[in-house]
Amino acid sequence: MRCRKDLREGEFVDTYRGEVITDEEATRREENAGKSKASYLYSLDKFAETEGISQEEIYVVDGEFMGGPTKFMNHSCEPNCRQYTVSYNKHDAKIYDIAFFACRDIPAMEELTFDYLDKDEEDEKDGDQEPEQQPGEDAVPCLCGAKKCRKWLWT
Repeated sequence: MRCRKDLREGEFVDTYRGEVITDEEATRREENAGKSKASYLYSLDKFAETEGISQEEIYVVDGEFMGGPTKFMNHSCEPNCRQYTVSYNKHDAKIYDIAFFACRDIPAMEELTFDYLDKDEEDEKDGDQEPEQQPGEDAVPCLCGAKKCRKWLWT
């Protein structure tokens, strides 16, 4: 995904939109689709640990059929956008929006990217490279080409 105009650091890009489904339904869809098909699933698990939300209670946004342009944003270990949680209903930590903002000035037509691992800002500012881990059997190689590439999306 690219923007036709320059974006300034901190500028709003868009939200991640799609059908809100259960984690169980997301798993069923992934299993039926197979590994060769692109996935547009975004797990709403940001508050699972702090709010005691079980895996069975987590919702997932599936952008495949009802998504917006952000479903085409790719991963980078050194992204130019960052995702933030935006909650309109403060009483339900399981439902919130995901908003993307430019984390640096981005010239027109540069590919817009974000880190699929959704690291906290404090982790990003540390600048420490995560130790390279041995990939598990379901690991997906990272192809972002960044200087500080972690080599794997999920280990």
